[in-house]
Amino acid sequence: MVVYLKLALTVILMIFAAQVAAEDLCPINEDIEPDMRMTESHFTKENAEAAADKIKAIVSGVDKKYEWFTVPNNLKVIEGFILKRDAMNAKGEMQSYHKEQFCEFMKNKAWWYD
Repeated sequence: MVVYLKLALTVILMIFAAQVAAEDLCPINEDIEPDMRMTESHFTKENAEAAADKIKAIVSGVDKKYEWFTVPNNLKVIEGFILKRDAMNAKGEMQSYHKEQFCEFMKNKAWWYD
């Protein structure tokens, strides 16, 4: 019985932690159509590294399969990741500055070219 209670408590805590971690730092810009909107959750290290690899391959000439919007979209992924990372890691006086910078990006640039 105690094992089940511990397991249940662990599951509840994990769900709560995931919900807290999933909260956005910035308000959602409803002026951007949902299918064109970049979500905060997209700005991960993995996606930024993949975007950088894609741009590097295009620049070097290895990757010849891309559209006109591939480079600007991938640059936005890299920029968004860096701004989000800085907003999440900043401490003290710089915390509000970096959050403001990321939220400004989310408001004015976080949409896909299509």
